[in-house]
This record gives sequence, structure tokens and C-alpha cells, in this order.
Amino acid sequence: MSFRDPDGLRLNLIASKYPDGRQGWTTAEVGDAAATKGFHSVVLTLKSVQPTALVLTDIFGYELKEQEGNRYRFISPASPTASVVDLVESPQEARGVNAAGTNHHVAFRVPNEAVQMEFREKILSKGLHITPKINRDYFYSLYFREPGGVLFELATDNPGFTVDEPLAELGDHLKLPTQYESMRAEIEKSLPTLHP
Repeated sequence: MSFRDPDGLRLNLIASKYPDGRQGWTTAEVGDAAATKGFHSVVLTLKSVQPTALVLTDIFGYELKEQEGNRYRFISPASPTASVVDLVESPQEARGVNAAGTNHHVAFRVPNEAVQMEFREKILSKGLHITPKINRDYFYSLYFREPGGVLFELATDNPGFTVDEPLAELGDHLKLPTQYESMRAEIEKSLPTLHP
């Protein structure tokens, strides 16, 4: 089922043909059979898919699994879920501008900093520019722009979201990264009231 979010971003709800053992998000109205389980895939629309495909295969280890017309499906054998990247070749399509209706970047998850730095070396060896490691308080990030113009992020699992509150209380309190702590009062004023 395709739709656009309030900012115009194209989204799809998908019944996946791939196994997905994740727990669904159920409610009184939505049972397990129809529950949303998380991200299935990301779609990148590019003027040419070949340079981006090489990043996926030669750096990240993705494999081309399917092609239908101008859509190429790559899947990572390293992850059982959220491992699908579709590249759509559309030479006439205008390049996205960082604004409403576009994604800022695509994040790829890595288990730790050691793996992250191995990827950094691979990316540098391909002649691509990549940031130094950035501390995001809950994880560490690297960013690089792949040849098709999409900003990719490599984000670690560590140290994790329980670094400043126990798992049982996760989401009960507003936690801010260090760089935004000085803006706490202003941020709190702009947030809507949430009711359980």
C-alpha cells in the first residue's frame, strides 16, 4: 500500500516475501498478522545505479537478488531484517533537495566501532571522502556521500540507548544528546503533550 506522509515523502506498507522474525507492534485494533514489524527496505532513485551498486556490493557486501525493469534489489546476507536496498534508475528524475519530502540520509547499522573503522578504511580505499568518527552520545557515526549523491551513515550499536536510563524506563523521560542539553527548556516548550 503506497502513500505519502504529511511532508510528501513516499512510503509503502509491505507484506514481505522474506522471513521476518521480529515482534510486530500490536494494539487492540491491530493483531499480530497485520502488525508493523519495522523497516523492510529503502528505495534510492538515481540517475545511474551502477556507481551506487558498486558501493553496496564492493564495500558493504550486498548481493543483487532481483531486477525488474529499472529497479534493482540488493540484499545484505549479513542481516536477517531491514537488509533490502532497492535502486531505481531514473535518468530524467530531478535530484532530491534536502527539504520536506526527501530523506536526509540512509543509515547502516554496524555492531561496534572496530567494524565501523574497518568500513571506513574500505570507503577511503575506494577514493570516497568520509567523516571522522562522530560521537552521538548513544552511538558513533560516520558519513559519506556515495557517487549517486545519497548521504550514507554508518552507525554503531554501542553504547546504546540505555546509557543514561534503564531499559524499563526507556522513553519515559526526555533525554537529549549533550550538544542539545543547553536548549532543553526551549525544546520542552515546543513538544506536544503525550497521553498514555
